[in-house]
Formats: sequence, structure tokens, C-alpha cells
Amino acid sequence: MGQTHPKHKAHSSPPGSPWSLLFRDEHRRPLYRRAAAGCVLTLSLLLAAVPGPAEARKGAGFFPSSGSEPDWGYTGEQGPAHWGGLAPEFALCGSGKEQSPVNIEYSRRYRGPPLGFHYRSIVLSIENDGHTIRVNYSPGSHLRVDGHRYELKEFHFHTPSEHRIHGISADMVAHLVHQDAAGKFAVVAIPFKAGVRPSSLLGKIWRHLPEQPGGRYYDRQSGINATFLLPPDRSYFAYQGSLTTPPCTEGVRWFVLQDPVEIEASYIERLRLLIGSNVRPLQPLNGREVLSSRR
Repeated sequence: MGQTHPKHKAHSSPPGSPWSLLFRDEHRRPLYRRAAAGCVLTLSLLLAAVPGPAEARKGAGFFPSSGSEPDWGYTGEQGPAHWGGLAPEFALCGSGKEQSPVNIEYSRRYRGPPLGFHYRSIVLSIENDGHTIRVNYSPGSHLRVDGHRYELKEFHFHTPSEHRIHGISADMVAHLVHQDAAGKFAVVAIPFKAGVRPSSLLGKIWRHLPEQPGGRYYDRQSGINATFLLPPDRSYFAYQGSLTTPPCTEGVRWFVLQDPVEIEASYIERLRLLIGSNVRPLQPLNGREVLSSRR
């Protein structure tokens, strides 16, 4: 998972893998079940979602970012093994005891609170920060858990997923990054599997992906709503972790949705070709408990 600011061949999970079965409890019963089929959209949306460069029009366009080049990455001397030593503020990346992502092997079933998603439509604002594709969210949308409110700040993507289930990654994941009034983070991870189903939301974003690191795209005449990323079933795994990119801040509430969403494989392939694999290695649980809430 990226912070609010911080080529490869597409593949799908093998048949019968944990990403297509339902997780039950700590007795190694099956993990995931197939995502509901109700998200099938029309053929016209599939055609509209074909990735490609956007043509600038009034109120829309690509803009260079004023930010500097990234000082960390996923390979070489700036890779995850070195993050903790790249800057003093990155120290937790090397010394933290509640780091993310993790491999979920076992969990304790509990009757957890529902995740209350209250997302508004916003103007499309995309940034290629060199580490991921990030969609910035304007104020007014929030996640409510146990009566606690977390504002949605942005969402971004990793290929493959950073969290694993019994050692298996999903083909892609979206991290929806929220923050409360005290600055504490809550992140919802939505796993995706390669298939044939189109997504009107991803199609709109993918048509305007900034090709170069530091590039941004803004269109005040185009609206999106993160609600359309979510699967019908909002069951989740929950645990206490960290941001998965520098500065690796701890105290993050993680909600990893259990049902993967099938999407058209070209979205995953396009992101992989544009960004590459942007996944932090798994971190030890160090005795942390993972909870499983089935809605």
C-alpha cells in the first residue's frame, strides 16, 4: 500500500487457488470464494475501456508534476531491503515490528463491524508518481468503522497484490487509503483477478493514464466514484499493520477484502507494463492476530 504521497505477462490465479475459495478459520479450510457475477457490464463499456492515450479537450489534459524524482524504489540500492537506511524518516521500514504486507495463513473468525463506505463522485485526478498510479480524492467521502470516520484520501494500484493468502497473490490490488482527524490510517485492499469482465471505472481511469513518472491528468468534466471498485460482498480480513511504502508508518488498520473482483485482463497488463511490479516483500506477523469477518 502506498502512502497518501508517498514488462510482464498478465496471469490469473490457478484454478482452485485460495483466491477463488472462501476462508473459514484457523483450521486451514478453504479461503476465498468466487466474486459475485452481478458486476457484469455491457459490451459497450468493454469497448470503451480499451486502454489508450487520451486526447486533451477543454477542461482536461496531461500535466507534468512539480515533484522531484523518487528517492526510493523496488529494485537495486533503492529497493525495499534498503528503505530503512535511505532517510531517517524511513527508519521504521527496517526496524518496525508491525509492518505490512503479510501472508494470511490463519485467522480467527469474529463478528466484526460492517465497513460503511460513503463515497461521493469526484472530478478525475490521476498521478503517475513513478511507484504507482494514484487517483486523488477530494474531501467529503469516508469510511466508517465502529462509528469511527476515516476520510478517503486516494486510491492506487499494485501488481500483483502485496498481501498474500496462503502464499498466493491476486493479479492486482487497489488500496483505498483513508485517514482520520488524528492522522491515523485505515486502508481497504480490493483484490482483482484477471478475466474478461469490464469495469467502467477502471476503463475511464486507464484511458487517461499518465505515461511518464511525474505526469498527471485532470479532467473537471469527468467524474468517478470509488464505490464502483467494490465487490458485492464486503467480507474482510483485519489486522494492525503499516503503510507498505516509505515511511512505513505503523498503526494502520488494514481491511483486506476476501472476495476478488474479476476484471478484464488488459487492465492488469497495461499497469504492469507501465509501472512494473511494485510490491514490497512480505513482512513477519510478529504475533499479530488476523481476524476474519464474513458478512
